[in-house]
Amino acid sequence: MKSVKYYSSNDLMYGNNLGKCIALIDDYDTGLKEAKDINDFIELYNVKKYLDNKIYLVEWTPEIIERLQMSVNKYFGNIARFVKSIDSTSLLSIYSEVKFNYKNDFWELFDKLKVYVDITEESFQKFMDMSKVTLHELLKCKNITEYFGKIIREKMLTDTLSTQMLLDKYEIKHHREKDSIYFPKELSNLDKETIINNYIDSEDPNLNYLRLIANIQSSKDKLEISPKTILRSKRKAEEQEKVFFEGNSGIPMETSVGFSGAQDEEVIMSHKEHSLSITYSSKWIENNSDYVTLLNNFIYLFEFVDLHMRCTLVNKTSEMGVFERFLLTTSQNAYNMGFAFEQKNILSLLQMAGYYNQLFSNGIRLEEIIEWFFEEYLPNEFNAHNFKVTLPSTDSTYLEKCNSIMPGLESVLKQFVLFVEEGNIDFELLEIRSEHLIYKNIPSLVDKKFVYGVGQEFETVIYLLFSDQSSLGFYDKTEESYSNLYELLLEEELKINEVPDYNLSKIKWLIERNYLLIDEEENIVFYDGHLIVILHDLYMNDVIVYWKYSNHGRHIIEELKNRSLIEFESTLFSRPEQDYINYILNKSQFNNGLDLRNRYSHTQPRSGEEERLHNQNYFIFLRFFIIVLVKINDDFCTSVEIKKFV
Repeated sequence: MKSVKYYSSNDLMYGNNLGKCIALIDDYDTGLKEAKDINDFIELYNVKKYLDNKIYLVEWTPEIIERLQMSVNKYFGNIARFVKSIDSTSLLSIYSEVKFNYKNDFWELFDKLKVYVDITEESFQKFMDMSKVTLHELLKCKNITEYFGKIIREKMLTDTLSTQMLLDKYEIKHHREKDSIYFPKELSNLDKETIINNYIDSEDPNLNYLRLIANIQSSKDKLEISPKTILRSKRKAEEQEKVFFEGNSGIPMETSVGFSGAQDEEVIMSHKEHSLSITYSSKWIENNSDYVTLLNNFIYLFEFVDLHMRCTLVNKTSEMGVFERFLLTTSQNAYNMGFAFEQKNILSLLQMAGYYNQLFSNGIRLEEIIEWFFEEYLPNEFNAHNFKVTLPSTDSTYLEKCNSIMPGLESVLKQFVLFVEEGNIDFELLEIRSEHLIYKNIPSLVDKKFVYGVGQEFETVIYLLFSDQSSLGFYDKTEESYSNLYELLLEEELKINEVPDYNLSKIKWLIERNYLLIDEEENIVFYDGHLIVILHDLYMNDVIVYWKYSNHGRHIIEELKNRSLIEFESTLFSRPEQDYINYILNKSQFNNGLDLRNRYSHTQPRSGEEERLHNQNYFIFLRFFIIVLVKINDDFCTSVEIKKFV
């Protein structure tokens, strides 16, 4: 593209465009060029936007900047006069001349200079019918949308792209900041639902949009959609999925879990392409059948948590590929689910079901181990008395088990809350306290338990060091590309003079803030390796556990707190775990949640539903119960360890 174009967020385009800016202004100042049509005036307007936003080339002196600013301000008067000369008779012809990449700039000027007041409604209606203007161009302009609200409303009611605009504003999750979209005040909630219903009934609706509609959380402030419309979209999506998968088998993925009596090793894993197979030694489990070891298997064999006792089953952005993070159309209200999350979910359920059956064949019920943990282990090990829990009996159906397990689990958590707050469990007090259990509000016995990154500097440093989108992972010397700068510096010796010019400012930013330094041999190295390890842990897991670090590590974390790069929180569950729990149990936070708690508490499932489904859901509940147990145990253990050093 030869013309100047302003890019507000793509700094890789700045240098090229800024070079064209000064050449263009020189041509105008010397008389070599004269603005003749709408595209010339818009190009000058783009130059002005660079200068107004103080985006300059490094070599521009204050004198050059002042000269350019004076020239552009002078030419803006010509821009304004030309654009304001557009009227009802010339709008269509002038718009037809606008280059594609200047369409948004045209409407930006049209809106800013209030040209619309000189256009009659009849002329604008005719313009919309005859031109190729899109709704997206117009809806970004607040004043135009308000002024021609009735006409734009009528256009939205008949244009299938209107649904995309509605979902784009209210539902779709955007990974970069997008221009605001405005809807005319004449567009009612009923109109919005009509638009969506028309889209569902259209000839070829997009499957991704149908899925979004099917998961909309109706709201008067956003999209107020009836359950009937949501159900219609759900059924239409299911129809399309059926047709799609009949002719597309996709990529086969296999996950298998087995228990072998002939195997001596505790665990054998085989991972080939899209196939994962894990076999556990049933002989080892039988020979190590004390309850503590059987529970520890969820940590060390099945890895439901990592060694810092963070639940590993949550979705992590760091485990998602570029396609999953940026290209999939997802709802802003949805729980993110990448391929790794789906595989962990399947694997953990297979582990749960297989282990449950293995223990049962050895004459041990997992439910009895859970009851033992609360009623015997906690009082004997931590002097934490009066915990009580009752889990489903052996002869209960899986439907009955699903109906009864959540009250037991929530009762245990309420008992834990009371123990943290009062130091003991008084069941009379517990009965009086009838407040709803909110998982993010469950406190911890441990002060400063979880650490989270906060603020612009934190976001910038983890992006520059660890993101595969920062452009800092390319090593020009060998033309090899690493995922990020962190991996590059671990593997290669990178000198400051080997950094490309377009990345130099980013490296200098990291050096100025003591994340990197230049050593005696002119190599770029980490300023403090321990600091980088902590930041990398935060990037990979979205949370770190303060007391799992050494004294030196905790000192670094305290320094990060003093610099306002992190914050502490003392809760039983970390924020990623809270999100995961809400995804599993309800729809209070995510519109794609499994809603299992409400399924068995508020709306009684049909008894005729498949027992297999209730079986699977029961293992999901049991899996959650085990995670709760592990988290409570870690809270008690950490609290005891801290007291030893105080």
